[in-house]
Amino acid sequence: MINKVNEMVLGFAAVFLMSLVSIGATAETVINYDDGSTYTLSENQEIYISTPSSSLFKRQLMKNKDTFFRVQKPWTKRDYVEQPQDPFAVGSHQWCKTYVPWSEGLTFDMITWQRFCDTDNDGKYGCGDDTFDNSEDAGVCN
Repeated sequence: MINKVNEMVLGFAAVFLMSLVSIGATAETVINYDDGSTYTLSENQEIYISTPSSSLFKRQLMKNKDTFFRVQKPWTKRDYVEQPQDPFAVGSHQWCKTYVPWSEGLTFDMITWQRFCDTDNDGKYGCGDDTFDNSEDAGVCN
């Protein structure tokens, strides 16, 4: 009985410590734009959203206690990281040869590979698959 209580206390202690570790973890805020560019907010940076028909104003307080409101210009800074582009058309023979099944988990590419490349459902691309059999590499199947 004492061993079970000790195990339970150790379990609670482990869960408590893990929760403290997860509280300390932080995540980056990344804004993705329609053109594919991105901007990553720095640690103490804030973001405010407005629409083109509704301007965002910045308050400027003068030494003589006058207050001016000026229109905030849209933020144009980006830290875009260019993504590598696959030179092959998705579902083509070359794409099927180079794609590594399940390397990214279950994705749209994986489903496409299953649908267009692995037509004999054996889990690999090669002889017996329609796209392979209709390609220039089909001679190895004979």
